[in-house]
Amino acid sequence: MKILIVDDDSSSLSKITAILEEMGTCTAVESGTNAVKTFEDALSHSEPFDLVTLDIDMPDLDGIKVLQKIRMMEEEKKIPKSNRSRIIMVSGKSDKNSLVTCLKAGCDSFIVKPFNITTLIEKMEKIETKDGRKPFILPKSVAKHCTENQKEEEPPLIMDDPPVKSKRLRILIVDDDDISRQKMETILEETGDCTAAKSGQEAIAFFQTAVKQGKFFHLITMDYSMPELSGVETLSQIRKIESAEKISSGNCSKIIMVTGHSDKENVLTSLQAGCNEYVVKPFNQETIFQRLKKLNLINMQS
Repeated sequence: MKILIVDDDSSSLSKITAILEEMGTCTAVESGTNAVKTFEDALSHSEPFDLVTLDIDMPDLDGIKVLQKIRMMEEEKKIPKSNRSRIIMVSGKSDKNSLVTCLKAGCDSFIVKPFNITTLIEKMEKIETKDGRKPFILPKSVAKHCTENQKEEEPPLIMDDPPVKSKRLRILIVDDDDISRQKMETILEETGDCTAAKSGQEAIAFFQTAVKQGKFFHLITMDYSMPELSGVETLSQIRKIESAEKISSGNCSKIIMVTGHSDKENVLTSLQAGCNEYVVKPFNQETIFQRLKKLNLINMQS
């Protein structure tokens, strides 16, 4: 595997290089301008990079512009999508706007600093394999190292007890699939008071009632694929209701989109519609609790 690592921060550059050097030949550059030149040289010698990790915030030429230039070069060379470099954007911020911008510009995945080998490898493994792409084949030594690091650096959340908080969450679970809906309810029932909806229409009705009563849902988990009214359409309606009712940002529901597809088109559509996070089926308790923690719902004080 041939890898290009781009980051103006020398510490971050060294860290990513140390993680990836077991997987292939790494070229590390500290600026966007050098990244474009290095990528262009590789293309001209018919030795393209298989993977590019690209820092977003760089002074001379930011990561978004580098990403756009890379995709433009590939387009000009008429490189088929199946042969194009996989690009993982690296950012110190987890804001939704950065993610949406990167996905629109053509990145394959997005990772937030600080991260470890486990997180990076998980991102690589989840990169789309459509368009005739072959999945990354990771060396056994890397897979082993990943497992060890998962134990040492990222101890799993304790699943025996629900998160401790001063007030129970009000939760709306929306899914037309009985098994998936019941599974989510089982995961969240000790964390908060759950209301289950089998359709988008039913979800909107529950949401409107909650708004009228002034008992806003703290959390909504929304299935992406539902008949009649999809998860994205339902999500959009909920955000419109919040806007029309002039609900303060502090009382707006945190919405996690639940999808069976991890492709960036679905993720981008969900984010643009107003979701805060997303999870891919099949999910587990640890994954859901990680999202709650990220959304500051685990140690909720109000």
